[in-house]
Amino acid sequence: MQSTDARGFRLALAGFGVLVCVVVTLGRPAVAAAHGPIDPAASSYQAQVTQVPEGTDARAVDGDLRLWLRVDPTASVVVLDYRGAPYLRFDRAGVSVNESSSMYYLNQVPAEIPPIGLGPRTPARWHPVSSGHSYEWHDGRLHALATVAHGPGSAELGRWTVPLRVGGAPTAVVGSLRFAPAPSLVWFWPIAVVLACVFAGLRLRRDELDRGLARGLAAGALGAFVVAALVRQLHGRPGIGVGSLVVLGFELAFAVWATVRLLRGPAGWFQFFAIAAAAIWEGATLVGVLRDGFVLLAGPPLLGRIAVATCLALGLGLVPVVIAIAERSSRPRAARAPAGRAAA
Repeated sequence: MQSTDARGFRLALAGFGVLVCVVVTLGRPAVAAAHGPIDPAASSYQAQVTQVPEGTDARAVDGDLRLWLRVDPTASVVVLDYRGAPYLRFDRAGVSVNESSSMYYLNQVPAEIPPIGLGPRTPARWHPVSSGHSYEWHDGRLHALATVAHGPGSAELGRWTVPLRVGGAPTAVVGSLRFAPAPSLVWFWPIAVVLACVFAGLRLRRDELDRGLARGLAAGALGAFVVAALVRQLHGRPGIGVGSLVVLGFELAFAVWATVRLLRGPAGWFQFFAIAAAAIWEGATLVGVLRDGFVLLAGPPLLGRIAVATCLALGLGLVPVVIAIAERSSRPRAARAPAGRAAA
């Protein structure tokens, strides 16, 4: 039978790997584009639309990153840019963008420097971008108030406006920007608690206990994974896209496969590893809900935070158990005697 020191070294190595995963997971920056995170799960700032002209509907998207506007097909609406020049035009034909607007260049990916001299008097060069009657774009006016100093706690930082012309008459979409502090660090405690319990169980060196522990952690991780997938993919921006439904379908199919494997009989280390990887990935991509004040997911914020914390805690806790099971299954059968049994 292999020495206790060798086993302790492997468990210590597994613990080190788990800690590295935790650090990478919690410290990773959000995936970013030219104008901030792509489809963020949470934000410290949230813009709210409080007033829209008749015949229009507007919503802030992804906290304070973008503005979505829908216009009645019979109406003619022009959105003005930062300098007061036409940027977007909504009419019966659809939506067009003015390529002579400074905002057109700033909203390119990556952003471009506008030519000198662009302004309200520059002749417009309209280019159709949609035959529909809704459009979404990055608008820095929603986030501009984030630079305003504010005290501790949640706060309304002020009002923002996006000027429009409806039928030639000046008007605007009006809203406010709110700030929310980061939630309590208590949300990260389950990771440490689960890891402590897992390593305590592994020290007993019992095959049945390890597999039971793996099954319990895997079942809980799968449940949290499904909830996290649902609240993530069913969050509209402002509607639910086909791509989100396709991704959700793949995630649910994986959850069904993993559940069947757990219920039908003894699962191998690979199935446990796949469940752990899926839970850790889902939790890592949504970890912002544990760091930022506003949760940008479908359903109650508390539900999203519980699902993410559970994904990370149980997924990371499953990793050292998988390593122990894989290491034990690779031994020769004669060397797998239960702990404490004397050699003949």
